[in-house]
Amino acid sequence: MASSRPTVYDVAQRAGVSIATVSFAFRRPDRVREDTRRVVLEAAREIGYVPSGSARSLARGRTGVLGLHLFDMLLDEEPGASAPARGAARIDLDEFDLGADPVSWDAAADERESDPRTFPLYVDEVQRGFVLECKRNGTAVLLSSGGVGVSDLADTAGRVDGLAILPGRSTTAAIEAVAARVPVVQLSKRAGIGHRVTVDNAGGMRMLVRHLHEQHGARSFGWVGAIGEDDLDERREGFLSAVQDIGGAEAETLDDTDLERLPAYPVLRERAGAGSLPDALVCGSDQTALRVMDVLRGEGVVVPRDVLVTGFDGIMASRLSAPSLTTVRQPMELMGRIAAHLLLTDPGDGSAPSRTVRLATDLRIGGSCGC
Repeated sequence: MASSRPTVYDVAQRAGVSIATVSFAFRRPDRVREDTRRVVLEAAREIGYVPSGSARSLARGRTGVLGLHLFDMLLDEEPGASAPARGAARIDLDEFDLGADPVSWDAAADERESDPRTFPLYVDEVQRGFVLECKRNGTAVLLSSGGVGVSDLADTAGRVDGLAILPGRSTTAAIEAVAARVPVVQLSKRAGIGHRVTVDNAGGMRMLVRHLHEQHGARSFGWVGAIGEDDLDERREGFLSAVQDIGGAEAETLDDTDLERLPAYPVLRERAGAGSLPDALVCGSDQTALRVMDVLRGEGVVVPRDVLVTGFDGIMASRLSAPSLTTVRQPMELMGRIAAHLLLTDPGDGSAPSRTVRLATDLRIGGSCGC
């Protein structure tokens, strides 16, 4: 039978100190003389003792983990794909021969999986920033995904010291229930419970509309993209306000159907086929703009010769498209880092006031606007 794992009692006996001294040597080194601490650490090394992270967390009343909850908003399936093609790039590991040497893999599926239109997206860059900041502070990260109900969030909240929540159609009750247990940061929300990290969506749209008007003479504008979430609503409101400030210019919500509806953007298709598009199509996100350019291409409309197209977010795919996409860049990685920082600096006892951090945006010029 294997020998039992070394304990704090074994370290104390070998070092000739009390178990309290051993505990302090690991948890509170400022409470132990340096020479004594060296003796304790050497004794622990000799017998192979490793302090229990879970025990230390229990003693502190904290887990040492921060959570990041992603709602079911990732595009696992490409809109418009045929039924057999959907999920084709997803490998079923139960049917995979992991015993082969080497293990073969489907290069074509991997190529589809690596499509920059599906990765990295907004959530991926925010997640990267969140993880980097936690790593810098020696804090573990628990990633979760799911729905917007109380149970979906509560399951994660019960295992972390704080929770950052990516945008989704969550209920106030769900957020309130979680915020009563741990500090919460909501991303891209204009109002709500807990800390918030967002960007100047309206300001970004003003820069975009001003550029289209002043540099390209656009006077008729159409909004394309879903609404109903705070960041998208702010962008559309900013778009409408910016166009209103241009004397004689016209703005319309041309097609506000969801990105994943099939067929994509029916009103846009109809207007393109009829030759009645405005001067510029201002899209709520880069993903929307890229899909819009696909639709226009299918209808024989050339961007930017026949119509100008812009996006919002500044994801990698916007730089790789043809033409490259004129867009508004939001600092997504920085948003993730700030979200983690707000949780790391919140004592978790309800004493910290809620903070709102609103970040500036930046206009990124591509070829889709005619530049």
